[in-house]
Amino acid sequence: MLKMSISNQDDYYLNHEGDSFFSRNFEGKDVPTLRENKHTILQFIMDSGIQFDHVLEFGCNYGDLLNYFSEQLGKRAAGVEASRKAVDFGRRLYGGRVDLYHGTIADNALSSNSESEESFDFVIADDVLGWVSREQILQSVANIDRSLKDQGYLFLRDFRPNKCTKNRNHHVLDTDIYNFKVPGSHAKLFLATGMYEVVLEKVYYDNTVMSAGYRCDNPFNYRWGDVILQKKKLDYFDEVKMGSSAA
Repeated sequence: MLKMSISNQDDYYLNHEGDSFFSRNFEGKDVPTLRENKHTILQFIMDSGIQFDHVLEFGCNYGDLLNYFSEQLGKRAAGVEASRKAVDFGRRLYGGRVDLYHGTIADNALSSNSESEESFDFVIADDVLGWVSREQILQSVANIDRSLKDQGYLFLRDFRPNKCTKNRNHHVLDTDIYNFKVPGSHAKLFLATGMYEVVLEKVYYDNTVMSAGYRCDNPFNYRWGDVILQKKKLDYFDEVKMGSSAA
């Protein structure tokens, strides 16, 4: 795969803010076996009843959810994470049970490896697509799709505002870093291809835990969605039969 140049925002997360986020929240602290937000994702996935064997998470931090899938459920698991500190920590913590890679969704060693093409039957992206620069959002969507097998499943947790909005990362003071929110969430980008269909969806408001420190005057900017999509390259297309020519 051609190596992609990355934007200032993606570069900043890769080389600065990814590690800063890990340091603020986890470095030198007792990390939970499974973070609370990952508990809710796990429950949503278990309730869906979907079956999978090989899972990939983009933006996995130190890989706690992936380790649960590996250790408790016997799944093969891999993750891509912008924080090198989180990747190194996860590798030490889990002793190789989870394959962790440092990089962005648009540019990472796993996605660049031809052997990873359609090798996962479940892909997870938990609140990460909003932080991807608009220059790289389509390449990121392409890498997610490229990783997922036909008939496989994609879980997305994302904001669901009523219009396109952006807000600054209040932890970053030396450059402009935004979270981008799009109506219907970034799931719309996959659905627009005609190759994905909604299997299970939950829409809810949360202005406390996941949006801590973020305040705005538009209540729709607190609306979230959890969705599982299934990929089927051809099954969602109805073939149009050509009728006989008029006399």
